[in-house]
Amino acid sequence: MSIALPQAMCRMIDFLGELGPRWGLPKEACRLHGYLYLRARPSTEGELCKALDLDRAEVETALSWLADYRLIEQAHGAAWQTKTDPWDLMVSVLDERRMREAGPALETLRECRRMAAEENPRDAVLSRQIGKLLTLAEDLVAIDTQARRLSPGALRQLVEIGGRTARFIDRAFGKRGA
Repeated sequence: MSIALPQAMCRMIDFLGELGPRWGLPKEACRLHGYLYLRARPSTEGELCKALDLDRAEVETALSWLADYRLIEQAHGAAWQTKTDPWDLMVSVLDERRMREAGPALETLRECRRMAAEENPRDAVLSRQIGKLLTLAEDLVAIDTQARRLSPGALRQLVEIGGRTARFIDRAFGKRGA
């Protein structure tokens, strides 16, 4: 990185750049988003180029992707910013992925199950296996739909309680498989 950034920031940005592609996200967009999040203030394209050692085209591509996913916004003039609350960011990402992926995934699973049943009606294995995936996807969509009925604060409390409970169980009974 061209600008002298704190080591912890560099390590975090690099970690996000490695993690993103594992989730199907662009590396440089994840690095740039991490920088904006960690700085917690607007940054210009020039600053982003220098801080992340990227050329202008790479920064523009990353900014475009992040803006398309509504993870960043222009703050003033040519500066960009992101939310500073990780919960807000997570909800934004989940909303965007839900809108882009849930419907097409369910449609594809339903179509494949129908096709499997029509192509070989005596072999129910393929249809059954696709049906199990479809049921899982439908269950996850149903849980998501109900979770969105909760306020962000209630959802946060629910996850925090679950996390504390899981850590308590780990301490009390040991980690599973350990």
